[in-house]
Amino acid sequence: MITLKGGLSIGNSCPTRVNCNVGCNKFSDYEYEKKKLLFIKEKGILPDMMMDLSLVNLPTPLFYIIRDDLGLPFGTVLSYHGFKKEQGFSWEVIKNNFLRLCNAGISFITIHFTADSDLLSKARIERQIPFTSRGGGIVLYDTIINRRTNNIFRKHIDDLIEIALQYDVVISLGSTFRPATTLDACDQIHIEETKRQLAICKYLQKRGVKTMIENVGHISLDKLTKHAELLKESNAPIMPLGPLPTDTAENMDHIANAVGGAYGAFIGIAHVINSVTRFEHSQSLITPEVTLEAIRSAKIAAQIADLSRNIPNALIHEKRITDKRKNLHSCISDGTLCVRCSNVCPLKILPYD
Repeated sequence: MITLKGGLSIGNSCPTRVNCNVGCNKFSDYEYEKKKLLFIKEKGILPDMMMDLSLVNLPTPLFYIIRDDLGLPFGTVLSYHGFKKEQGFSWEVIKNNFLRLCNAGISFITIHFTADSDLLSKARIERQIPFTSRGGGIVLYDTIINRRTNNIFRKHIDDLIEIALQYDVVISLGSTFRPATTLDACDQIHIEETKRQLAICKYLQKRGVKTMIENVGHISLDKLTKHAELLKESNAPIMPLGPLPTDTAENMDHIANAVGGAYGAFIGIAHVINSVTRFEHSQSLITPEVTLEAIRSAKIAAQIADLSRNIPNALIHEKRITDKRKNLHSCISDGTLCVRCSNVCPLKILPYD
């Protein structure tokens, strides 16, 4: 178990948490993404934590709104900050951006230590889709154009550890080669990256760093069950991307994600469920309403898992709904008269006692 700054606990004995991602690819996206944040605040359907995945350095970052208006712990991806396509990264830029984020109150940071060029070479030959990680792709690009032996984050891992410890920031191990299709799940590349993540996780934990692992991606439930055995060796909370147990849920990805997330949380490898919208793989413009729907779907998945895990709060929520339905008798949940069963309603035709 780990605890984020602000007191949010994540791990085996904790309720399943829900994360939601927002972000700007260009400056003109800012007002639209800000509208999403204020919309979910207005509706009162908040995730437990959020990530700002903006690729541009905004004058007023979205994570300020997450921090100040929504009051939630927030994270980001370190490779999204300070990258220049013409020259890649420099360590000074990475370090300064990490320090800037830490001073802004960031709770967790995703770092792609396993964006390795040897795995990329294999993935290009052996896979249906080589990889789909945006953050990992940036690190691979920098590694190649600057002819690095190891990626720059791996080279400076001890420096990153010192900063994380100083500011009590959780390091989340990014997954570059999580399968982008169920056809690639649990192949040699997926397994090898997972093993490398486990080794880095143990190294970070030995140094005293709070650590999470990102993994999984698109994977059928039977393979997820098998892969869980390997992931559990980390002894760290897991924040999967997905898991999406089918690629066929076109325009319904939030449902596939809820199924995979609930099952993953139940078997102990989804301590944080990422909210995925119905249009995850079919549209780039995601409305506030669709974002809210994704959060609700992820929350339902978390409740399903927690009820089966005997988390006390989950049972309280179930009892609250049961009492509400029992006491309404002839009404449905929005307070309107229910006519579904007509004059043979089981709640009216026979008395309770």
